[in-house]
Amino acid sequence: MIIDTHYHQIPAMPDEMIGALLSDITRALKIMNKKIDIDDLIEKAKASWGDPDGEKLIAGMDESGVDYTVICAIDTIEGGAITTEMAQLQNKMVADVARNNPDRVMALAGIDPRRENAVDMLCECFDDFGMRGVKYHPDFGFDPSGPESYKLLEVLESKGGILLSHTGPLHPPSRSKYAEPVLLSDIGVDFPDLKVIAAHMGYINWRPWAALATHQPNLFGDLAMWDVYAFGRYELFCRELRDLIDFAGVEKVLFGTDNPIFSIVRPTKDWIQLIKDLPEKAPAGIKFTNEEVDAILGGNAAKILGLT
Repeated sequence: MIIDTHYHQIPAMPDEMIGALLSDITRALKIMNKKIDIDDLIEKAKASWGDPDGEKLIAGMDESGVDYTVICAIDTIEGGAITTEMAQLQNKMVADVARNNPDRVMALAGIDPRRENAVDMLCECFDDFGMRGVKYHPDFGFDPSGPESYKLLEVLESKGGILLSHTGPLHPPSRSKYAEPVLLSDIGVDFPDLKVIAAHMGYINWRPWAALATHQPNLFGDLAMWDVYAFGRYELFCRELRDLIDFAGVEKVLFGTDNPIFSIVRPTKDWIQLIKDLPEKAPAGIKFTNEEVDAILGGNAAKILGLT
């Protein structure tokens, strides 16, 4: 069973938003030593990123061999462009994709905990929309273990929900200090029953995440965005992943894609195949087992999400 624990379900993608995301894409292409054609990237983004009913999601899953996907929305109060009503409409649209595909999709709500009615939004997302957790992007300017967040996490834990929280540096205007993995440490103390997935595991700053995950039973991490180095710097990727597993334990590592953002750079099926091939193709002196691969690609997530 292959499970993608990190997918951005995007009901609509305005042109100006595409432009804002291209810096991540062009950086990835440089690392992979691939040609950069901005016009081509924009056309691919327009064709694949906006997906109001989930048809592109399901088609992509079928093409790449993904059995189950955790989709999420994103919310921020920064700039005032996203109103509460807009955020909740987006959440409902994302939730509808999961409700229409219950055997293949689980939905997480995008809620900025700084909103005055964040708790009410969360309750509506769970009780009326059927969502199963929350996606945080604290680099928008909030502490995931701050007082506003705690009000939301109290409800999330009581409902048996999951927190997927971005970790790792991003380009400005991201306030990357709020995305440091160490900010998840108090959550492990004050919400011991809450399952937390650190998106990207801190990325290049994975060691603080691994140190926490070693001691916090319910802290996990996903491999979203790691495909950039897997394809661009394969030996480095293998060495870092091996060290990470040896530190934190393979049971803490989940497969993720950050799709559909990065699927315009490299097909998801290639990312899956690269991981499957690790036991045979990892560089000399670096070893992976088939059991580890199976756990990463879906076994671990199935346990965390309660899937069979």
